[in-house]
Amino acid sequence: MTTLEKSADTRSRLLKLAGMALAGGLFGYGSAWLVIQYSGLPSPDSVRWSDLGAMLVALMLVAGGLSVLAASRSGRALAAATAADAPAGPAEMRDMRLQGAVLILSGLLLAAPLVAVLSGNAAPVLTLVAIGVVFVLHTAMNLSLWRRGDEMVRRVVLEAGGMAFWIGQAALFGWAVAERLGVAPPLTAWDILVVVMGLYLTCSVIVGLRRGLS
Repeated sequence: MTTLEKSADTRSRLLKLAGMALAGGLFGYGSAWLVIQYSGLPSPDSVRWSDLGAMLVALMLVAGGLSVLAASRSGRALAAATAADAPAGPAEMRDMRLQGAVLILSGLLLAAPLVAVLSGNAAPVLTLVAIGVVFVLHTAMNLSLWRRGDEMVRRVVLEAGGMAFWIGQAALFGWAVAERLGVAPPLTAWDILVVVMGLYLTCSVIVGLRRGLS
């Protein structure tokens, strides 16, 4: 495949992912609205733009995790999903399933605070402790994947992290200056977290596609 063909293929995949993200965001927003309207939950008058962003990113993470789990259901299915020449072995399937579980857990961790708030958050301290315990498990799973990952996977993680850092730093600098001058509204830690998660997810997809990962 030539460089131009790879570039066109990457653009096509990014457009498809953007369409899926938009559809997922609309579906998530509509589902949340229906649940709030007909399940007796309190009206989300205090829902911020970052809450809607968190819903979108969480849905994308969970959908990505489910697709990874579906692709790793067998060695042949995983080989087809990754364009490999031979069926995947047990170790590769195990790592991919762990990757899928990590993605799903990432989405649930991001959605959990918002769900707790919308449902009344009767025990905030207990909720915080529970999220902390799951986060420790999530971190341990990520470290396990990093230790067993090959050079390509580690390269993608480092490049995506570097890209997200520099873009996020520039954006945060601009917003902080505008906020200090009274031009922009103040941000909360939750706002920044959602932006960082969304930015890293986007950068991971872009770098992965450029590196030839499905």
